[in-house]
Amino acid sequence: MDRFLLVYRGAPDGSTQSVQHDLRRWDGWFDSLGDRILDRGSLSHASVDIDTRLAGPKASSSSLSGYSVLAASDFNEAVALAQQCPIFDEHGSLEIAHLAS
Repeated sequence: MDRFLLVYRGAPDGSTQSVQHDLRRWDGWFDSLGDRILDRGSLSHASVDIDTRLAGPKASSSSLSGYSVLAASDFNEAVALAQQCPIFDEHGSLEIAHLAS
């Protein structure tokens, strides 16, 4: 099995309002993944950007909402496992990255 990083994105309009996550739905989804979920990670409510070492942090223009790590045989399986993720019900999206071994 390979490892995949799921990066959750919310507030698609780019607003800085904090996202309200329904933790019961997230817990249910994580539980449904069984041993495929390697790290539940964490949900976040705000982030900052640091463009260079010399510039200080500023409110992020991305909509980073959290991350998790799961096990899957390939990208297709990772996408299939992610289909029921609660982020979609929160008007968000996710990005999947294949992690190096």
